[in-house]
Parts: sequence; structure tokens; C-alpha cells
Amino acid sequence: MIKDLYMKNISISIVLIFLYINIYSQGSQPVVLISGKVVNDRNMEPLEARVIWELLPDGTEAGIARTDPSNGEYKIILPFGKKYGYLAVAEGYYSVTKYLDVTDLTEYKEIEEQNLFMAPVMESQVVRLNNIFFKKKTAELLKESYPELNRFVEFLKTNKKITIEIGAHTDNKGDKAENVTLSQNQANAVTNYCISKGIKADRLKVKGYGQTQPIAFNEDEEGREMNRRIEFKVLTIGK
Repeated sequence: MIKDLYMKNISISIVLIFLYINIYSQGSQPVVLISGKVVNDRNMEPLEARVIWELLPDGTEAGIARTDPSNGEYKIILPFGKKYGYLAVAEGYYSVTKYLDVTDLTEYKEIEEQNLFMAPVMESQVVRLNNIFFKKKTAELLKESYPELNRFVEFLKTNKKITIEIGAHTDNKGDKAENVTLSQNQANAVTNYCISKGIKADRLKVKGYGQTQPIAFNEDEEGREMNRRIEFKVLTIGK
């Protein structure tokens, strides 16, 4: 009975989504339809989770949806004129967030296969902090970073015994030694923010990798953007 009720709610949500699309796609206020799956970052298995989207830069929660428990699929609708962060939430996982800017959207748009990856909290797990933004080629954090940073701080406060490494990476533009220095300073900026919010310094190790560990080709801006990143690695979990 509970399953039937859950599936009924999903069906109602799908109907409301398409009604919403039809209304706005025919009017003057465009929207974007985001769809994808929530999956375990380790094994790519689908997960049952809540999907939350928030307005940036202040991090105000704008809506919540739920995945289909049978396959992890989700759909959300974001009106134009805003910048958004969106993520999945499930117990025992840290969610990798996504960022979307639809301030200049002029017509209805669909973006598919926007999978949300959830990292299980375990030793040696490496997690990317997606919505961390710096002023170009500096270690100055932009205010759009605060929602992600605050979420990270809450994660550390909830998991009081884990220790982590905060690592920063650059693309291959510029001098190699300068990129190492830049990444070290960026990792320090994130670490100092955490300490300012009450996280003990002895739980945080810092490493600037420069351009030495790319995860994409540096031949175009898309690849370079992927390589410019902040990650944390779980060193110990404790008991």
C-alpha cells in the first residue's frame, strides 16, 4: 500500500511537471527541465534520495523533489533569471552538487543525463566540491561559494571524527610552479573558511597539486574548467 501511494505521488508529480512546462513554454517566462539519475559514485548503482535546488549566491532553498525509488531518476524545473545549485541528499553519502546559470534563458530548454553523484563516506574516498568559485587566477573566494562551503562545514560537524585532506588543482595555463602556489593558496582559503566556522585545524590537511593531476584534457575551456577544482579526501573515519 505504501509503495502504491508513493508511485501515485510520483505520477502526480510527473503530470504537474508537464502542465508547468506547457504553461510556461507557451508564455513569456521560459524554464529549463533538468533530468537525470542519482547514483552511488563508487558503483554507479541508482539511489533513492531527495533532490534539492537552491538559489545562488545566498543558498536559499527553492524546491525539493524525490527520485523514483526503482531507478533513481529525477526531474526538476528551474525558472529563468537565476543561478542555481542542485544536489541529492541521502543518509551516509556526501553529495556532489551541480551549478546552472539560467539568467539569460530566453526559451524553454531541456537538459538530460544530469546525473547526481553521491560519495559514500569511507576512507580514501575523494569528493569534488563543485560549487567553489574563486576570482580568476587568485585564491579569493567568491560569495557564490558560501552555500557549498557551509554545507561542507556541516558535514564535518556531523562527522566529528573524520580527518580529511583538502586539495586544490589548476589547469595547465601559466607557469607550473606558479600553479602549485596558486592551488596551495586556494586550498588554504577553503581550509581557513572551515576553521573560521569552528572546525579544528588538526582535522584538516592541505595540499596544492597545481596542474599535476588533470581529470580531463586541457585542450579546450571545457576540459580546463574540469581540471580547476577543489576536492576533499577522507583520510580517517575514526570510531
